[in-house]
Amino acid sequence: MEPTAEANSARDKLGRHLRDLRISVTDRCNFRCPYCMPKEVFGPGHAFLDRSSLLTFEELAELVAVFASLGVRKVRLTGGEPLLRREIESLVAKIALVPEIEDLALTTNGMLLAAKAQALASAGLKRVTVSLDALDQEHFAAMNGVGARVDKVLAGIEAAALAGLAPIKINCVIRRGVNDTEILALQSA
Repeated sequence: MEPTAEANSARDKLGRHLRDLRISVTDRCNFRCPYCMPKEVFGPGHAFLDRSSLLTFEELAELVAVFASLGVRKVRLTGGEPLLRREIESLVAKIALVPEIEDLALTTNGMLLAAKAQALASAGLKRVTVSLDALDQEHFAAMNGVGARVDKVLAGIEAAALAGLAPIKINCVIRRGVNDTEILALQSA
């Protein structure tokens, strides 16, 4: 009798089947959010990983295939900011070819999403999660640490919706005295 895929799947310490895999494709980010990559720590002199130290897209896709054989069905690409990785849609296309993977998602700050959304969807990405800490430009700039424009993130969300990357989820970090007045606006956005 053949063992079932369920019997061969990886489990955590509590015996639960491991179905989700998160892959950080880069340690770099174009934001300096104080809760994640504060500019005091990740300033101009910070030494990020040498690009030659990053796994290649072929290596990452091979790892996904191995994890898929152990029961993983959902993959999420993250960073840093994953859209900073050149030709990220090529990695998406390679992972989308792994037959067992049912859900392929990406978490992004959205700054580069407008230019990449259609290519990502065409490559096989299913959905995105966008970090959006404020709708007000002043609050948004305070939260991202580099003065990035909220309208660029909103354009990225719109482009993702038009490309069919849905459902689009929004992540938000609320900081007292910085963006806490925007909770209701963000909830209804």
